[in-house]
Amino acid sequence: MGVSGKALVAIFIVLMVALSSTRVLDDYVDEYTNASIKSAALTYATARGINALVSMMQSSEVEAGIGVVSGSMTIGELLDPINDMIERFSTIMTWVLASLAAQKILLLLASHELFLYLVAVLGVSALLLLFYGPPQAQNPIFRAFLVVIFVRFALGIAVALNSGVDSLFLERQLQSNDAEIEQFQSSIIGIEADGEFDSGSMRDSAITFWQSLSLADLERKISDGIENFINLVAIYLLKTIVFPLGFFYAAIYFIKLLWRMELNVARSA
Repeated sequence: MGVSGKALVAIFIVLMVALSSTRVLDDYVDEYTNASIKSAALTYATARGINALVSMMQSSEVEAGIGVVSGSMTIGELLDPINDMIERFSTIMTWVLASLAAQKILLLLASHELFLYLVAVLGVSALLLLFYGPPQAQNPIFRAFLVVIFVRFALGIAVALNSGVDSLFLERQLQSNDAEIEQFQSSIIGIEADGEFDSGSMRDSAITFWQSLSLADLERKISDGIENFINLVAIYLLKTIVFPLGFFYAAIYFIKLLWRMELNVARSA
C-alpha cells in the first residue's frame, strides 16, 4: 500500500471516529424504539382488558334471543374463541416486548460513552500502527476497528430502515387494527369507544347488549375481532422479530467479511 492508499485509510478512520462521536441517529433511534415499546404495551394492555371483561362475564347467562340459539348460554361460552385468541396473542406480545427491550439495551450499549471511547482508542491505535507499527499488528487492530464501527452504526441504521418500512407499509395498518381492537373492547359491553353507560352495571349492560344480537351479528363481531388480532400478530412479528433476526444474520455475515479484510501494508512504499 502506497502513501496515497495509507492517506485514504487514515481519512476513513478519522471520519468514522468523528461520526461516532456526533451520535448520528442515536436520538432518532431512541425515540422510535421508545414509541414502539409504548405502542406494543398499550396493545397488550387492551388485549388483557378484553380478557378481563370476558372473565368477568363468564358466569353471566344470555337467555334465548340470540338468533336461532335456544335455551341459555354464558357470555363466556360465546366469547370463548376470541378469549383463546387473546391468550395466544398475549404470549406473542410478551415476546415482542422482550425483543423491543433487548433492542433498546443493545442500542444503549452501542451509544454508551465507554463504547465511544473504545471506537476512539481503536481508531487512534489503527492510525499509529498504519504509519509506524509493525505489519503483523496492523491488520488485527484495523479489523477490530471495522467491527466496532460496524456495530456502532449498524444497529441504528437497521432501526432507521425498520422505521422506514414501518412508515411506508405497516404503520397505517397497525393504527387501524389498534383502533378496531379498542372498539371491540368497548363493543363487548355494548358501548362506543368514547361512550358512557346509560344506566346499570357493566355486567347488566353487557347482558342487555348480547341479548340483542342476532346469530349473524355475533359471528361477524367475533370474526372481526379475531381477524384484527391476527393482523396485529403479523405486523408485530415482522417489525420486532423477523426484521431484527434478518438483520442479525446479515450482521454476522458482514462481520466475518470485515474480519477477513487485509491492509496489505507490508509492501508499503
